[in-house]
Amino acid sequence: MSQEKRIELIKQLLEERQELSTKDIMQEFGISQDTARRDIVLLAKRGEVRRTHGGILPLDFGRSVPNFQSRLARFTKQKTQIALAATPYFKPHHVYFVDSSTILLKTCQNINMPLTIVTHSLDNCMALAEHNKVRVKVLSGTLNHENRYFYSNLAIEELQNVVFDTAFIAASGIDENGAYLLDQDDAQIVGMAVKRARKVILVAEHQKFVNKSYYRICPLDKISLFITDQAPTPEQRAMFAPETKMIVTQED
Repeated sequence: MSQEKRIELIKQLLEERQELSTKDIMQEFGISQDTARRDIVLLAKRGEVRRTHGGILPLDFGRSVPNFQSRLARFTKQKTQIALAATPYFKPHHVYFVDSSTILLKTCQNINMPLTIVTHSLDNCMALAEHNKVRVKVLSGTLNHENRYFYSNLAIEELQNVVFDTAFIAASGIDENGAYLLDQDDAQIVGMAVKRARKVILVAEHQKFVNKSYYRICPLDKISLFITDQAPTPEQRAMFAPETKMIVTQED
């Protein structure tokens, strides 16, 4: 295969996965590390990708988050591992808030025990409807068609009348000041759920430290447990409280 043809295929693969490592390129195309690096250097030189330590990202990575259906279509093995790692933290007869995210949708698909889940996610509700042991409560509101969650002032009021054993949340961005979402309505609902929870579990890929979002859910000292796919750097670990537990589903 010529380099030019391989370059085009790498660009297509990057669009699908949103991140590629040198090792990914080597395995996908059966090439050496030196050849993969030359491809990466050429792509970066042309200004077609953003080069990172050990791989490449799309130029617009971190500036936007694809809609729910697009994210679902790109569901990865890493997301599945995070989703399954969250499953054991559901216990019978407890009351939970579960955020709207592709990872937590996968988690919901693997729960069937007598407990109560409150959610503003259309897809979580549909998944949980298949499991008759789970009691499901959906927050009131108008459907956001792009990201498939319900929102309203009434939903905020409903949350104020509940105390959750645990709130399971996701994020589109993480920095030293907190966890964030791109939609203000979404962030307000999830933020209120965090305030009403005894424990907060955050599920997110390591990429979320790169993504920039605008509406804060909560400061990171509210997070009891962080489940992610790669070990945080020392700087990223220091963003959280010392007592925050971390689970890494895939070591480098």
